[in-house]
Amino acid sequence: MSLLPTLSLLVLLTGAAEPAWQQVARDDGISVLARTPEGGSVSEVKATALVDAPPHDVWRVIRDYTNYTKTMPYTEESRVLASEQEGKITLFYCLVNAPLVDKRDFIIRIRDESDWKEGKGFLKTAWTAATEGAPPEKAGVVRVKLNTGYWLLEPREEGKKTFVTYYLYTDPGGSVPKWIADRANKTSVPDVLRAVRKHSTAAKK
Repeated sequence: MSLLPTLSLLVLLTGAAEPAWQQVARDDGISVLARTPEGGSVSEVKATALVDAPPHDVWRVIRDYTNYTKTMPYTEESRVLASEQEGKITLFYCLVNAPLVDKRDFIIRIRDESDWKEGKGFLKTAWTAATEGAPPEKAGVVRVKLNTGYWLLEPREEGKKTFVTYYLYTDPGGSVPKWIADRANKTSVPDVLRAVRKHSTAAKK
């Protein structure tokens, strides 16, 4: 009896395999991976690094939303619009001036997806684009409609260090050519992770 019909059925049920991640840069201890999803026009970007600080020090930096203008590159304005479930869900507005493109702003709904107990597990925050509570669009600023991502923090060396993963899938919109959008994302993602590492290790000291 041939296995081909069975294999064909499995392919149909599970769908096509996702594109493989490709390393596009490695510098300053940060590895940058990218891939273009099926049917997508811009790349997903993921950066990873080992940070010399405990997970909760890194966690404090990435969740200090109102101070992003001081800690995150390209950020000109940042404010929390709403907070629910004791801070586990946050509606956040941000205006950025990233390289290669005009100013952009976005609203995202951020959700705490951590699984952490007694120093083990992981800390994770993930987000998607939101529209509720959005401030009026500003002249000369393009509102970003696609913005999905997450921070994942995993302890290393008995919790003294943190393996950080920063993932982002966004399209800056407007009239920006896709190759420029891709290049901007691949530049900004490691820059943001580098900033988080800097402020996390400063907090440790």
